Amino acid sequence: MSEPQLSDERFRTGLAALEGIRASQVDRQTSLAEAEAKHLVERMFPGFAVAYDLHIAEQRNIVETIKFGNLVKKEGAYSSWYSGPRASVGEWPEYKTVLGSRLPESGVEGIDESTTRILSRCANPKEPGDRRKGIVIGHVQSGKTANYAGLIAKAVDEGYRIVVVLAGMYTNLRAQTQLRLENDLKINDASERPGVAWSLLTGRGTDIAPKNNVGYMSSSGSVAIMIVKKHETRLASVARFLHDIPDETLQNRAVLIIDDESDQATPNTRSDRALVSTINQRVRDIWAEVLTGTYVAYTATPFANIFIDPNDDQDLYPDDFAMVLPKPDDYMGADSFFDVTQDAARDDDEAIYSLSRVVPQEEAEKLVPKGKDLAKFDPEVTNSLNDAIRWFIIATAIRQIRISKPSHSSMLLHTSHRVIAHQLLKDIVANFAQGLALDRVDEEKAFRSAFENEIDRAAEQRGNEFQPPWSEIWRQVLEIVGRLTVKIDNGESDDRLVYPDGDPQFVIAIGGGTLSRGLTLEGLVVSYFLRSSNTYDTLLQMGRWFGFRPHYRDLARVWVGPGMLDDYAHLARVEREIRAEVAALEAEGKSPRELAIRVRNHPGRLQITATGKMSNTMIVKAGLGGSRRQTVYLDRSESGAANSQEAARKLVRNLTDRGLTALTQSPKSRGGRSSQLLSGVTNAEFVSFLRNYWVAASDPWLQASAMQEWLDEHGSNVLWNLVLISGSNRLGTFQYAPNVEVGLVSRAPLKEEYWTPDNLPATPPLGSDVINIRALMSSTDSVVDLQILADHGVLADPENSLSGVDTNDVATVRRLRRSLAPQTGVIVLYAISKESTPRAGSHTRRNLDGREDLIGLGVIFPHAENEEDGEFVAVDIQPTLNDDEEEATVFPDNEGDFVSPESK
Repeated sequence: MSEPQLSDERFRTGLAALEGIRASQVDRQTSLAEAEAKHLVERMFPGFAVAYDLHIAEQRNIVETIKFGNLVKKEGAYSSWYSGPRASVGEWPEYKTVLGSRLPESGVEGIDESTTRILSRCANPKEPGDRRKGIVIGHVQSGKTANYAGLIAKAVDEGYRIVVVLAGMYTNLRAQTQLRLENDLKINDASERPGVAWSLLTGRGTDIAPKNNVGYMSSSGSVAIMIVKKHETRLASVARFLHDIPDETLQNRAVLIIDDESDQATPNTRSDRALVSTINQRVRDIWAEVLTGTYVAYTATPFANIFIDPNDDQDLYPDDFAMVLPKPDDYMGADSFFDVTQDAARDDDEAIYSLSRVVPQEEAEKLVPKGKDLAKFDPEVTNSLNDAIRWFIIATAIRQIRISKPSHSSMLLHTSHRVIAHQLLKDIVANFAQGLALDRVDEEKAFRSAFENEIDRAAEQRGNEFQPPWSEIWRQVLEIVGRLTVKIDNGESDDRLVYPDGDPQFVIAIGGGTLSRGLTLEGLVVSYFLRSSNTYDTLLQMGRWFGFRPHYRDLARVWVGPGMLDDYAHLARVEREIRAEVAALEAEGKSPRELAIRVRNHPGRLQITATGKMSNTMIVKAGLGGSRRQTVYLDRSESGAANSQEAARKLVRNLTDRGLTALTQSPKSRGGRSSQLLSGVTNAEFVSFLRNYWVAASDPWLQASAMQEWLDEHGSNVLWNLVLISGSNRLGTFQYAPNVEVGLVSRAPLKEEYWTPDNLPATPPLGSDVINIRALMSSTDSVVDLQILADHGVLADPENSLSGVDTNDVATVRRLRRSLAPQTGVIVLYAISKESTPRAGSHTRRNLDGREDLIGLGVIFPHAENEEDGEFVAVDIQPTLNDDEEEATVFPDNEGDFVSPESK
């Protein structure tokens, strides 16, 4: 006899009944209570049991196939025990309602799906002894707290009974997290709804006590939650609390440890592997007390976490899983403000400067204290700071008009970590703001000028947002300017940032450490940021301007110190690469025990993270196979131009003297004069050219000695195609050799306010005049040699691979070159007109104004196995040996040597 079929409506009614019964049985063993509840519902709705089992299987299948975020798990080690939230009542449904009041549906779905995937890899609370460690990589200011609050809610619904949130290093950040979780999870209202009984061990103004009662943990419905500052005694109190719970109880009370900002303080900062830093030891102590449970490290800057020693079982390396949270819709990250794709064929790269401004060096020096003695520090409101404050007021006014209600609005002013400097800066800014308020009627002309200078800089970000007329903006400015407050938020301030509900704050926030990590600045519109750092993680965390800017994407601005645009552009690339590494590991099915996520080194001054956190790392040697490099720093001095011309002409003459004939590009492929190709350049000829041609130290891989070393190891059989790129006839021509002539190209340099030679990692040659053109090559130049050879019938392209290839996709170009010409590199020379001028409407470029035409160099390296572009650092993972294996050296010679922190 077949089972009765249940309609969808009756099944949903039965499901709600099941969850209602389950909610009233919190003290019952989970599996038994669920079986009894299902039996009761089956009696009311025949056929429910079969439909319910099919429903659960379907939900599990859906969860397992979600392609949301990227997850790396320990291969084969654990089954996925969690298939997603099933209850219509519980902590997650309550929290989901809270999320729905704040986020669009897509945002709620994103948190739901990603937390399901994370929890499915956490320890199963119903299996005593199950312990797992993982890492979740988000974005700075992207809603990590909302994500781990959702994880907590789902974990508690499934049986986790102790929640520890490690909430950073600062008291105000801990208090902010405490308030957020209390409100979002409705912890204090838990008694008003069926479910678990929350017990708070910390308060909004109090951290965990040295001694805590554990008797209530004997009840399976009790949930202990604590939001704790990373302080030695506080962490010791957490370990003591866990230690005091009897083992027979604790093994059935799964513990969830959320380590917020986990890259700060938690990783061992002692450079000797045998030594352990205090905070690291205390977190280890907590983890050692956990009999069943999960440690989840949340961070936007995972550099220190992925360099934890994976060979120390007691440490906190994410052995079991790693996940990258997807970039939320409308999130503005490093690549929104700073990243530029180096492609000269694109419309001018104005976008990088639409949201970001560079503070001139002479102004930065007036606002950043030097030396230990602050007696001589006399800051002033410089022109750029004046502009930033005025724009903050204007942008706030426009935002208020757009959203039709007052709301918090903030400006970040971060020039130094020094407390005394903060007070001095506050005094001058407060006086300036007071002057604006008292003279507001007479200030309209200056405000109008600031408005006109800025309003359309980021017009492409505006979308459909309303742009009010100046008259309406000015009326709003008159109201706001008198309500400005200037606050200091640092470790010693007593008048810190507070954003009370119903009382909109218009605040200029001055500070140091607390403003550079964790603390949320509500409605952050403008950042004026001069404080630099030598490490990737600190610099990224200082970027408080990253985040969501609803209704004011086009109004957000950041003023940064000299050189920081380039630093942040590098970090934007590093961020993307780390996320791609995790995605690739998942695709390849690799174990986190073999994670070894690589992090690209900076070619100049930046270090990845603090030296003490890198003692377990190794350098992975530079891999250049298939990569494209280009010189963007050119010496336009008379001697520099002559030097580059002579090096290029010597190379071409050597080739023509050997009888090589230039092939010209087909007219259908390029307008104006034709680019030309000479095939058969030897390694020796190319290295000789590099010895005569100056390349800035910022690109070590185009130095003659480095090129020779790489070719000796990877390219002994390589030949090079030489492409002489030609522009139109408009700018004139350049002759490399008799009968070898091309049209000049235009490459206008950046204005001095955006870049000076001081930004280079090494001093350029004496007498040089170095400029930055930011992009030399066009993406299509990556395959122009192949196209010329194919047009002349020299290169067989049976699959017509060159037709319609997306040259903007670096990976696609690499695969194509590997397929058609794996043993061929490309040298690309550009004759750049001394009279190069910016495109019409450019705000960032200037005339080149050279005395002679310049030569730019692009290089496309031939394919090399197991190589990537750049030099990377990775954790040193020792393999787990089988019982019948002997310990041995595990790294082939070509994978690099171990390096000490001092050598870095």
